[in-house]
Amino acid sequence: MNWEDVSSNTLAPPKASSQPLFGKPSHRPGSPGRWASHLRPIALVVALASLPVPAWAISLVEAVNQGLEVHPEVLAAESEAQSAETQVDIAKDSYWPSLSMSAGPENVLDDSKVGYEITATQVLYDWGNIGAQVDGASAEYREKLEALKVTSDEAALDIIEIYLDVLAASARLSAVEDYEARLAKLQGLLTDRDTSGYSDRSESDRATLEVARANEQLSVEMGALDEARQQFRVLVEASPYDLSQPPFVSLLETMEQPDRLEQALLDAPALQRSHAEVDVARSNLDQSKAKLKPQLNLEGSLLNREIGGNMEDDQIVALRLRMEPIQGLSNWREVDSARQRLQAAEWTKSATQRDIRRNLDSLLDQRKVILGRIKQVEQQISSSAAVVDTYREQFQAGFRDIADILSIERERFEAERQKADLAIEKYRLEYQAATQLGMLGQVLK
Repeated sequence: MNWEDVSSNTLAPPKASSQPLFGKPSHRPGSPGRWASHLRPIALVVALASLPVPAWAISLVEAVNQGLEVHPEVLAAESEAQSAETQVDIAKDSYWPSLSMSAGPENVLDDSKVGYEITATQVLYDWGNIGAQVDGASAEYREKLEALKVTSDEAALDIIEIYLDVLAASARLSAVEDYEARLAKLQGLLTDRDTSGYSDRSESDRATLEVARANEQLSVEMGALDEARQQFRVLVEASPYDLSQPPFVSLLETMEQPDRLEQALLDAPALQRSHAEVDVARSNLDQSKAKLKPQLNLEGSLLNREIGGNMEDDQIVALRLRMEPIQGLSNWREVDSARQRLQAAEWTKSATQRDIRRNLDSLLDQRKVILGRIKQVEQQISSSAAVVDTYREQFQAGFRDIADILSIERERFEAERQKADLAIEKYRLEYQAATQLGMLGQVLK
């Protein structure tokens, strides 16, 4: 499955019985072959997944597409959309005449007299009942399409998060290795001082202790990297080596414009899904109202039945008024229940819109904080590097203790680790915002 076809915010739900969910139909609408070209690539990916996976570079877009091809929740949502599309065709079949047949003995005492009845019924007027059924099925189909988008975006975000986890762990590991390299140079200087008799072993021991701490941190970061890579293998079924950092696209920056934010909110798949759920509830209300009124049918029957002891053929063509069975006040209560479900769906839509807006506002605030922190951390790294050089010169002149240099080196290392995490966190915010708005495809492109 090409994930960009699902997650793109410009994807419009195809009309029932005219367009397939993805791509172009190779058979007539409603035929089983409609999805054959789509399911074959998925089957191929599943088959290839059992083969040994070579280690090659994989981009973020490739990882997302490959992971979604075999993601069970996405495949389940896709099947739900197929089923909903079939239900639209079933609802439209109600416009066609219905045919009922029955046969059996006319007299329990004489099995030789077998009668039959064949009745064809065409609905002439039903107060909009069939139309409401079609509208409801179409709305249900739209809801499943939007649910597929939401599921695909959330699954894609999981893959993106793991991809970024690998990058972040790799960056932190590089920071530890650089820190150890600087400590090694400092330890070499201390060894020369010990050999020359300028200091005792306390300085070297202090540096050795710091190296041991760095080695411990190195083990922690290697464990985090291995765990992130293992999660990547599970989700993508590929080796997470030589991952490239994706280009940065600032979606949140454009969302700081109120008009852009409002339009993006209206197009969010989660909100569109809530709109479709409201339409489903409204069509159910229309159906329940229509069922309270008689339905006008044109009926034609062919009968063979016993009349006066003889089997006689008969033909009947007539207009009939038919109503749903009435049991107590259940028919009217069904209308009340449908109206209450509609109100609940409308409140759910409002809650969904509020949640999306709240999440985006939070992401916008976090973006400002992270950008400020990145700037401060970069300044800390630059300042600490300059201080280390100054302290080193003063140490060689005998004006500084080794603990001063190690303390500044440690602060510089912590700032570099923070910078690595913040740089990746900046990406996370953009992808989280894109997931909320259904714009992951645009951000990844």
